[in-house]
Amino acid sequence: EEPRGREEAPKAVELQQLLPLGGVYHISALQLPPQAQDIGDWSMVELLDVGLEVYPYSPGKAEDGTQEAVQITLRLPDNVIYFKVPVAAQWDPVGQQWRTDGISKITYEAEEKSITFSMGAFYTVALLQDAHLNLPYQAWELHPAGVDEGLFTVTAVFATIQIQIKDNQCMLSSVVVEEEEMLSHITGKWMSPFALRAALKRAGVNIFPAEYSPKYVPVLRKVSARISWWFFSVFHSGHPLLHWELLLHLTVHFFLQQVREHLTVMKVQNLKLPETSEAFSEEPEFHSTLYHMLKDSASSEAMDKVERAGFLFIDSVYQLLLPTRVLAYS
Repeated sequence: EEPRGREEAPKAVELQQLLPLGGVYHISALQLPPQAQDIGDWSMVELLDVGLEVYPYSPGKAEDGTQEAVQITLRLPDNVIYFKVPVAAQWDPVGQQWRTDGISKITYEAEEKSITFSMGAFYTVALLQDAHLNLPYQAWELHPAGVDEGLFTVTAVFATIQIQIKDNQCMLSSVVVEEEEMLSHITGKWMSPFALRAALKRAGVNIFPAEYSPKYVPVLRKVSARISWWFFSVFHSGHPLLHWELLLHLTVHFFLQQVREHLTVMKVQNLKLPETSEAFSEEPEFHSTLYHMLKDSASSEAMDKVERAGFLFIDSVYQLLLPTRVLAYS
Protein backbone atom coordinates (compact mmCIF):
# COMPACT_ATOMS: atom_id res chain seq x y z
CA GLU A 1 0.00 0.00 0.00
CA GLU A 2 1.38 3.38 -1.00
CA PRO A 3 1.80 5.87 1.84
CA ARG A 4 -0.77 8.63 1.82
CA GLY A 5 0.56 12.06 1.04
CA ARG A 6 0.00 15.00 3.31
CA GLU A 7 -3.52 16.32 2.92
CA GLU A 8 -3.80 19.83 1.56
CA ALA A 9 -4.64 22.33 4.28
CA PRO A 10 -8.03 24.03 3.95
CA LYS A 11 -7.75 27.35 2.15
CA ALA A 12 -9.25 29.60 4.80
CA VAL A 13 -10.30 33.08 3.73
CA GLU A 14 -8.57 36.06 5.33
CA LEU A 15 -11.53 38.27 6.20
CA GLN A 16 -9.32 41.30 6.71
CA GLN A 17 -8.54 41.14 2.99
CA LEU A 18 -11.66 39.57 1.43
CA LEU A 19 -15.20 40.47 2.45
CA PRO A 20 -18.50 38.71 1.57
CA LEU A 21 -20.51 40.84 -0.83
CA GLY A 22 -24.07 40.47 -2.09
CA GLY A 23 -25.39 38.14 0.60
CA VAL A 24 -25.04 34.44 1.36
CA TYR A 25 -26.39 31.64 -0.86
CA HIS A 26 -27.70 28.49 0.83
CA ILE A 27 -27.49 25.82 -1.88
CA SER A 28 -29.13 22.45 -1.18
CA ALA A 29 -30.97 19.64 -2.96
CA LEU A 30 -34.50 19.31 -1.56
CA GLN A 31 -36.95 16.45 -1.70
CA LEU A 32 -40.16 17.10 -3.56
CA PRO A 33 -43.06 17.55 -1.14
CA PRO A 34 -46.03 15.17 -1.40
CA GLN A 35 -47.99 15.88 -4.56
CA ALA A 36 -51.74 16.42 -4.69
CA GLN A 37 -53.86 13.50 -5.87
CA ASP A 38 -57.26 13.85 -7.49
CA ILE A 39 -59.77 11.32 -6.16
CA GLY A 40 -63.17 11.84 -7.66
CA ASP A 41 -64.20 15.39 -6.94
CA TRP A 42 -61.58 15.65 -4.20
CA SER A 43 -57.99 16.84 -4.34
CA MET A 44 -55.94 15.37 -1.48
CA VAL A 45 -52.39 16.14 -0.38
CA GLU A 46 -50.38 14.93 2.59
CA LEU A 47 -49.30 17.71 4.97
CA LEU A 48 -45.92 17.39 6.66
CA ASP A 49 -44.94 19.12 9.89
CA VAL A 50 -41.23 19.12 9.03
CA GLY A 51 -41.48 21.37 5.99
CA LEU A 52 -39.03 20.95 3.13
CA GLU A 53 -36.51 18.15 3.67
CA VAL A 54 -32.95 17.99 2.38
CA TYR A 55 -32.35 15.31 -0.23
CA PRO A 56 -29.33 13.14 0.67
CA TYR A 57 -26.82 13.67 -2.11
CA SER A 58 -23.71 11.55 -2.64
CA PRO A 59 -21.48 12.60 -5.54
CA GLY A 60 -20.72 9.80 -7.94
CA LYS A 61 -17.67 9.10 -10.05
CA ALA A 62 -17.05 10.53 -13.50
CA GLU A 63 -15.76 8.44 -16.41
CA ASP A 64 -12.18 9.45 -15.68
CA GLY A 65 -12.49 8.28 -12.08
CA THR A 66 -12.71 11.75 -10.53
CA GLN A 67 -15.57 12.85 -8.33
CA GLU A 68 -18.48 14.34 -10.20
CA ALA A 69 -19.19 17.97 -9.48
CA VAL A 70 -22.36 19.98 -9.12
CA GLN A 71 -22.41 22.97 -11.47
CA ILE A 72 -23.99 26.10 -10.03
CA THR A 73 -24.85 29.35 -11.82
CA LEU A 74 -25.70 32.42 -9.75
CA ARG A 75 -27.28 35.64 -10.99
CA LEU A 76 -25.47 38.52 -9.29
CA PRO A 77 -27.56 41.23 -7.58
CA ASP A 78 -28.00 44.57 -9.33
CA ASN A 79 -27.41 46.60 -6.17
CA VAL A 80 -23.78 45.46 -5.79
CA ILE A 81 -20.66 46.30 -7.81
CA TYR A 82 -18.06 43.59 -8.42
CA PHE A 83 -15.02 45.41 -9.80
CA LYS A 84 -13.13 42.16 -10.44
CA VAL A 85 -13.95 38.47 -10.65
CA PRO A 86 -15.43 37.65 -7.22
CA VAL A 87 -13.88 34.93 -5.10
CA ALA A 88 -16.31 32.07 -4.45
CA ALA A 89 -16.03 30.52 -0.99
CA GLN A 90 -17.95 27.87 0.92
CA TRP A 91 -18.77 27.95 4.62
CA ASP A 92 -17.10 25.40 6.87
CA PRO A 93 -19.51 24.82 9.79
CA VAL A 94 -16.92 22.84 11.74
CA GLY A 95 -14.07 25.33 11.49
CA GLN A 96 -16.48 28.30 11.47
CA GLN A 97 -14.70 29.93 8.53
CA TRP A 98 -15.00 30.59 4.81
CA ARG A 99 -12.86 28.39 2.57
CA THR A 100 -12.06 28.47 -1.13
CA ASP A 101 -11.28 24.76 -1.52
CA GLY A 102 -14.03 22.52 -2.89
CA ILE A 103 -14.97 25.11 -5.55
CA SER A 104 -13.47 24.99 -9.04
CA LYS A 105 -14.02 25.84 -12.73
CA ILE A 106 -15.15 29.39 -12.03
CA THR A 107 -16.52 31.32 -15.01
CA TYR A 108 -17.48 34.96 -14.56
CA GLU A 109 -19.67 36.81 -17.07
CA ALA A 110 -19.46 40.52 -16.26
CA GLU A 111 -21.98 41.71 -18.86
CA GLU A 112 -24.56 39.03 -17.97
CA LYS A 113 -23.78 39.56 -14.26
CA SER A 114 -23.52 35.84 -13.56
CA ILE A 115 -20.95 33.43 -12.18
CA THR A 116 -20.74 29.67 -12.74
CA PHE A 117 -18.64 27.24 -10.71
CA SER A 118 -18.45 23.57 -9.75
CA MET A 119 -18.70 22.06 -6.26
CA GLY A 120 -18.15 18.54 -4.97
CA ALA A 121 -21.23 18.83 -2.75
CA PHE A 122 -23.90 21.33 -1.79
CA TYR A 123 -22.53 24.16 0.34
CA THR A 124 -23.47 27.52 1.77
CA VAL A 125 -21.67 29.89 -0.57
CA ALA A 126 -20.65 33.55 -0.60
CA LEU A 127 -18.93 35.74 -3.18
CA LEU A 128 -16.06 37.79 -1.80
CA GLN A 129 -14.28 40.91 -2.99
CA ASP A 130 -10.94 42.43 -2.08
CA ALA A 131 -11.63 45.10 0.53
CA HIS A 132 -8.72 47.24 -0.72
CA LEU A 133 -9.01 47.05 -4.51
CA ASN A 134 -10.02 50.74 -4.74
CA LEU A 135 -6.94 51.86 -2.79
CA PRO A 136 -4.83 53.91 -2.94
CA TYR A 137 -6.90 56.88 -4.09
CA GLN A 138 -5.97 58.54 -7.36
CA ALA A 139 -7.25 61.97 -6.27
CA TRP A 140 -9.71 63.67 -3.93
CA GLU A 141 -11.34 67.09 -3.60
CA LEU A 142 -13.62 68.97 -1.23
CA HIS A 143 -15.47 71.90 -2.82
CA PRO A 144 -17.75 74.49 -1.19
CA ALA A 145 -21.32 74.44 -2.51
CA GLY A 146 -23.01 77.07 -0.33
CA VAL A 147 -23.49 77.92 3.33
CA ASP A 148 -22.67 74.77 5.30
CA GLU A 149 -22.67 72.73 2.09
CA GLY A 150 -19.89 70.93 0.28
CA LEU A 151 -19.09 68.34 -2.38
CA PHE A 152 -16.63 65.58 -1.52
CA THR A 153 -15.14 63.76 -4.53
CA VAL A 154 -12.94 60.67 -4.30
CA THR A 155 -11.32 59.23 -7.41
CA ALA A 156 -10.49 55.63 -6.54
CA VAL A 157 -8.85 52.94 -8.67
CA PHE A 158 -12.06 51.72 -10.35
CA ALA A 159 -14.68 54.35 -9.49
CA THR A 160 -15.26 58.05 -8.91
CA ILE A 161 -17.52 58.78 -5.95
CA GLN A 162 -19.21 62.14 -5.31
CA ILE A 163 -20.85 62.85 -1.96
CA GLN A 164 -22.87 65.98 -1.24
CA ILE A 165 -22.73 67.30 2.33
CA LYS A 166 -25.30 69.60 3.94
CA ASP A 167 -25.51 70.29 7.66
CA ASN A 168 -25.54 66.88 9.38
CA GLN A 169 -26.65 64.89 6.30
CA CYS A 170 -24.86 63.35 3.32
CA MET A 171 -26.12 62.28 -0.09
CA LEU A 172 -24.43 60.05 -2.63
CA SER A 173 -24.50 62.14 -5.80
CA SER A 174 -22.94 59.60 -8.15
CA VAL A 175 -20.75 56.53 -8.47
CA VAL A 176 -19.18 56.41 -11.93
CA VAL A 177 -17.47 53.26 -13.21
CA GLU A 178 -16.07 53.36 -16.75
CA GLU A 179 -18.22 56.44 -17.55
CA GLU A 180 -21.39 54.67 -16.38
CA GLU A 181 -23.34 55.75 -13.31
CA MET A 182 -24.04 52.96 -10.84
CA LEU A 183 -25.99 52.30 -7.62
CA SER A 184 -29.12 54.24 -8.52
CA HIS A 185 -30.91 52.64 -5.55
CA ILE A 186 -28.93 54.72 -3.03
CA THR A 187 -28.03 57.86 -5.02
CA GLY A 188 -30.01 61.01 -4.33
CA LYS A 189 -31.02 59.97 -0.80
CA TRP A 190 -30.06 62.02 2.25
CA MET A 191 -28.74 60.06 5.22
CA SER A 192 -26.25 60.34 8.05
CA PRO A 193 -22.52 59.93 7.29
CA PHE A 194 -22.54 56.64 9.22
CA ALA A 195 -25.48 55.27 7.21
CA LEU A 196 -23.86 56.37 3.94
CA ARG A 197 -20.62 54.58 4.79
CA ALA A 198 -22.55 51.40 5.59
CA ALA A 199 -24.57 51.63 2.35
CA LEU A 200 -21.44 52.09 0.22
CA LYS A 201 -19.69 49.13 1.84
CA ARG A 202 -22.75 46.90 1.33
CA ALA A 203 -22.74 47.91 -2.34
CA GLY A 204 -19.07 46.96 -2.78
CA VAL A 205 -17.67 50.51 -2.81
CA ASN A 206 -15.30 50.27 0.12
CA ILE A 207 -13.28 53.49 0.40
CA PHE A 208 -12.88 53.26 4.16
CA PRO A 209 -9.52 51.79 5.21
CA ALA A 210 -9.33 49.86 8.47
CA GLU A 211 -6.59 49.71 11.09
CA TYR A 212 -5.05 46.67 9.38
CA SER A 213 -5.23 48.12 5.84
CA PRO A 214 -1.51 49.08 5.73
CA LYS A 215 -0.81 45.33 5.59
CA TYR A 216 -2.42 45.22 2.13
CA VAL A 217 -1.96 48.76 0.77
CA PRO A 218 1.38 50.61 0.68
CA VAL A 219 1.02 53.82 2.67
CA LEU A 220 3.53 56.64 2.30
CA ARG A 221 4.80 58.11 5.54
CA LYS A 222 3.82 61.76 5.21
CA VAL A 223 5.63 64.32 7.30
CA SER A 224 4.24 67.43 8.96
CA ALA A 225 5.93 69.83 6.52
CA ARG A 226 3.98 68.36 3.62
CA ILE A 227 0.72 68.66 5.55
CA SER A 228 1.49 72.28 6.43
CA TRP A 229 2.18 73.15 2.81
CA TRP A 230 -1.07 71.51 1.70
CA PHE A 231 -3.18 73.58 4.07
CA PHE A 232 -1.31 76.78 3.31
CA SER A 233 -1.98 76.35 -0.41
CA VAL A 234 -5.66 75.65 0.26
CA PHE A 235 -6.19 78.84 2.25
CA HIS A 236 -4.14 81.23 0.08
CA SER A 237 -3.81 80.10 -3.51
CA GLY A 238 -7.42 80.89 -4.41
CA HIS A 239 -7.94 77.25 -5.28
CA PRO A 240 -11.62 76.26 -4.90
CA LEU A 241 -10.81 73.31 -2.63
CA LEU A 242 -12.02 73.45 0.95
CA HIS A 243 -11.81 77.23 1.67
CA TRP A 244 -14.11 77.82 4.63
CA GLU A 245 -15.47 74.32 5.20
CA LEU A 246 -12.93 73.11 7.72
CA LEU A 247 -12.68 74.88 11.01
CA LEU A 248 -9.14 75.17 12.26
CA HIS A 249 -9.79 72.85 15.17
CA LEU A 250 -11.10 70.26 12.70
CA THR A 251 -7.95 70.44 10.59
CA VAL A 252 -5.78 70.04 13.66
CA HIS A 253 -7.72 67.08 15.09
CA PHE A 254 -8.13 65.23 11.80
CA PHE A 255 -4.73 65.64 10.22
CA LEU A 256 -2.60 65.50 13.34
CA GLN A 257 -4.42 62.29 14.25
CA GLN A 258 -3.31 60.80 10.92
CA VAL A 259 0.32 61.90 11.17
CA ARG A 260 0.96 62.04 14.90
CA GLU A 261 3.11 58.91 14.80
CA HIS A 262 5.33 60.56 12.18
CA LEU A 263 5.90 63.87 14.00
CA THR A 264 9.26 64.07 15.71
CA VAL A 265 9.20 67.82 16.42
CA MET A 266 6.00 69.70 17.18
CA LYS A 267 6.52 72.55 14.72
CA VAL A 268 5.34 73.24 11.19
CA GLN A 269 6.34 75.49 8.32
CA ASN A 270 5.17 76.48 4.86
CA LEU A 271 6.92 75.03 1.81
CA LYS A 272 7.62 77.23 -1.22
CA LEU A 273 6.74 74.65 -3.85
CA PRO A 274 3.71 73.05 -5.50
CA GLU A 275 3.01 69.36 -4.98
CA THR A 276 4.46 68.46 -8.40
CA SER A 277 7.84 70.11 -7.76
CA GLU A 278 10.93 67.92 -7.72
CA ALA A 279 13.11 70.36 -5.75
CA PHE A 280 12.60 70.99 -2.04
CA SER A 281 12.28 74.57 -0.79
CA GLU A 282 11.08 75.86 2.54
CA GLU A 283 10.46 79.08 4.42
CA PRO A 284 12.70 79.68 7.42
CA GLU A 285 9.80 80.64 9.70
CA PHE A 286 8.45 77.87 11.91
CA HIS A 287 5.13 77.79 13.77
CA SER A 288 4.45 75.94 16.97
CA THR A 289 1.41 74.12 15.57
CA LEU A 290 -0.54 73.76 12.34
CA TYR A 291 -3.34 75.77 13.98
CA HIS A 292 -1.10 78.80 14.52
CA MET A 293 0.40 78.64 11.05
CA LEU A 294 -3.03 78.79 9.43
CA LYS A 295 -4.28 81.44 11.81
CA ASP A 296 -1.27 83.69 11.20
CA SER A 297 -1.34 83.35 7.42
CA ALA A 298 -5.05 83.16 6.50
CA SER A 299 -6.89 86.26 5.30
CA SER A 300 -9.46 87.87 7.59
CA GLU A 301 -12.24 87.09 5.09
CA ALA A 302 -11.29 83.42 4.99
CA MET A 303 -11.05 83.22 8.78
CA ASP A 304 -14.45 84.89 9.14
CA LYS A 305 -16.05 82.24 6.91
CA VAL A 306 -14.26 79.51 8.81
CA GLU A 307 -15.46 80.77 12.17
CA ARG A 308 -19.09 80.99 10.99
CA ALA A 309 -19.30 77.38 9.74
CA GLY A 310 -22.00 75.33 11.49
CA PHE A 311 -20.92 72.66 13.96
CA LEU A 312 -23.24 70.02 12.43
CA PHE A 313 -21.65 70.55 9.03
CA ILE A 314 -18.17 70.41 10.56
CA ASP A 315 -19.01 67.10 12.20
CA SER A 316 -20.32 65.65 8.91
CA VAL A 317 -17.12 66.63 7.10
CA TYR A 318 -15.09 65.13 9.92
CA GLN A 319 -17.05 61.85 9.78
CA LEU A 320 -16.26 61.52 6.06
CA LEU A 321 -12.62 62.61 6.10
CA LEU A 322 -11.59 60.55 9.10
CA PRO A 323 -12.71 57.07 7.86
CA THR A 324 -11.57 57.69 4.26
CA ARG A 325 -8.09 58.83 5.42
CA VAL A 326 -7.53 60.56 2.11
CA LEU A 327 -4.11 61.95 2.99
CA ALA A 328 -2.62 58.67 4.13
CA TYR A 329 -4.05 56.62 1.22
CA SER A 330 -3.60 59.05 -1.70
